[in-house]
Amino acid sequence: MFTVRPAAVSDVDGLVALLGQRAFFTETLARPPADGVLLVGVLDGQPVGDVWVSFSRAPEAEVNRYLPGVPMLVHLEVVSVLRGRGYGTALVGAAEDLVRSRGYARVVLGVGIDNPGARRLYERLGYAEWPHGQIDTGYHATGDDGVRRWHPETITMLVKALTAESGNPSPVP
Repeated sequence: MFTVRPAAVSDVDGLVALLGQRAFFTETLARPPADGVLLVGVLDGQPVGDVWVSFSRAPEAEVNRYLPGVPMLVHLEVVSVLRGRGYGTALVGAAEDLVRSRGYARVVLGVGIDNPGARRLYERLGYAEWPHGQIDTGYHATGDDGVRRWHPETITMLVKALTAESGNPSPVP
């Protein structure tokens, strides 16, 4: 059975065994709860994917300028052998439910221009490209060798309007 729930420190070893990135999971779970929630997808008791739901300022100035205060989905990942089975869709759905439950009307995410498969998933789920162009950005990641490196990437921002279960737009905080 597949479920999605907030991640706990006890999930780190399982996530790292499948996805690597110990520093990401450790650092993310150490952040203050107001910054966001790391959701973990669990299949038959084992973590198999995650998504970070960020409620803090985006690292990209363009996002803060055009979508101030809009929560961002970051780092959606499902172990490669389980992709295409609906687990990513379930993680995104749970993240959207969390955002909606906090009263937000929209959510945003960035997708690498070199990741057309992920973009197709997001578009199928109702995300649309914003009109402000691509963003040159990147992220720091600590490798298995313990060295923290900068990884540049160009992303396209995709936005989705969320609706309440009644079909009415959610209130904006």
